[in-house]
Amino acid sequence: MRKRKSSSKAPASAERPAASVGGAAAQPLLDDPSSYWQRARYVVLGVIAVGGATLLTLGMLTSGAAVYTSRSQFCVSCHIMEPYYVSWQESSHRDVACIKCHFPPGAAEKVRGKMLGLVQLLKYVTATAGPRLSAEISDASCLRCHDTRLLAGRVDFHGVPFDHRPHLTETRRGKKLRCTSCHSQIVQGKHMTVTTSTCFLCHFKDGLFNEGLGTCTRCHQIPEGQFDLGGGVKFSHDLAYERGVDCENCHRDLIRGNGVVPRERCTACHNREDDLKRIDDHVFMHQVHVTNHKVDCLECHLEIRHSLDRQRIEHAAADCKACHPNQHGEQVRMLLGDGAKSISALHGGMAVAGISCPSCHQVKEISPTGTVLWRASTAICAECHDEGATERLRTRHEQLQGSLADIDANLSRAREAVGGAGLDETRKAEITQRLRDLNDDLQFIRVGNSIHNMHYADSLIRAVVDKLSAICRELNIAEPTINLPTGTGLGE
Repeated sequence: MRKRKSSSKAPASAERPAASVGGAAAQPLLDDPSSYWQRARYVVLGVIAVGGATLLTLGMLTSGAAVYTSRSQFCVSCHIMEPYYVSWQESSHRDVACIKCHFPPGAAEKVRGKMLGLVQLLKYVTATAGPRLSAEISDASCLRCHDTRLLAGRVDFHGVPFDHRPHLTETRRGKKLRCTSCHSQIVQGKHMTVTTSTCFLCHFKDGLFNEGLGTCTRCHQIPEGQFDLGGGVKFSHDLAYERGVDCENCHRDLIRGNGVVPRERCTACHNREDDLKRIDDHVFMHQVHVTNHKVDCLECHLEIRHSLDRQRIEHAAADCKACHPNQHGEQVRMLLGDGAKSISALHGGMAVAGISCPSCHQVKEISPTGTVLWRASTAICAECHDEGATERLRTRHEQLQGSLADIDANLSRAREAVGGAGLDETRKAEITQRLRDLNDDLQFIRVGNSIHNMHYADSLIRAVVDKLSAICRELNIAEPTINLPTGTGLGE
C-alpha cells in the first residue's frame, strides 16, 4: 500500500505566504506617497522651528539693540560725541532723549535714522569718520513738543519781546527760517542755544542805523526817568525824543561789524570750483544752506556786535586818525577821565553815557588847506540838554579854559623861585619834578580840552592849583590867585 506523502513541506508552503507578506506586501509600504510627505513634513517643520527660533532670537537681539542704542547714553560711546553729550546733560533738554530730536516723527524716519546711525558707527569703528560732525533737526521734531510756541505770542528774551510766529511762518529778509536757524550749537558747550549774534546778523546786515529791521524801538523802549551823569548833570531821553534827536547821534558805536562772507569761509567746505560758481547768488545760497540744510549763519558770515563798547572812544577816535594820525590821544584820555598825574581816574560824563566823537562833532568845515574838519557847537549840546544846562556848560568851560593862562604864569614864577630858594640838590630835584608834573597836567587840560569831560577837568585844575599853592608855600613865595568857577558841579 502506497503511503501518502508526508506533509513535511508544509513549512515550505507556509514560508511562501510569509514571503508573500514580507516581500510582496512590504514593497508597497515603501512606495506609499503618504509616508514620504509625512517625513518631509517633519523635516519642514523642523526647519521652520529652527528658523523661527533663530529669527526670534535675532529679533529679540535686534529689538534689544534698538532699545539700547536709542538711549542717550549710547551716543557717548564714541569719544567724538563727548562734548555734545556733556552740553546736552547741562541743557534744558537733558530729560529728552537724543533721538526724539534727531529722528523726525514717524516709523520710517526712525528706521532711516537708525540706518544712518549704523553707518556713522561703522565709520567711527573703521576710523573713516570725518572731523566735522553735522546733524540736522527738522522743524517737525521741535514742534511735536513746542507747537505751543507758535501760539504763545511774545515771550521775553534778554529783556526783548520776541514772537516765534512771524519768524517761522513768514519769510524774513526773503528767507525761510527753521527752528535751528536760531537755536543752534555754535557756542561751545551750549546745547541748542539761541545766541544774540544770530539776531544781530539778521537785523543789522546791510541796514541803516535805526531803520527797517534794525529800528531801535523794535526791541527797546525809550528809557524813562533821568540819568545822573555826575557833577549835577542829568539827562532825559524824553527831551532828546521830543527834539527829534536820532539815536545814532549818541549810540552809533553800539553796532560794530558788517557781517560779510569772506570767500575763504566757503572754501573751508567746498574745494571744487564748480561749487563756487553761484557764490554771489544770495537767494540760492540761503536756500541751500539755511532752508534746505542747517548751516549756522556764523559759519559763513562775520559777526556783527551790538553792545556797549568798552573801547568805543578809542574806536571813534580811530576814524579821525585816518587823516590825523596820533593827534587825538589827549582828547580821548580827557573824555575817558584818565591820564592826569595829579588826580586818579574819574570816569563819568559823556563817556559813561556812550557819547563818542561823531556824536558832537557834526559841523562840517573846510580849512584853508582844503582839509575837512568836523567841529562841535553848543547847538548840538542843546539837542540833548535844556537851555539852562547848556548855558552853564558853556560858561564853566570858558572859565576853566580862561584860568589856564594864570596857572601857567604861576608855574613859571615857581620854577624861577626854585633856583634862589637855597635848597639842597635832592630837595631841589624833587620840587622841580613836581612842577614838571603839574605842567604836564596843565598841557593835558589845554590840549585835551575841558569840554570833553568837564567834571574831570574841573577836579584836575583844582588839584593842580592846590599842589602849586603847596609848592609856593615851601618856596616862601606868594600863593597863586586863580579865578575858578564856584561849586563843584554843573547842576547849581
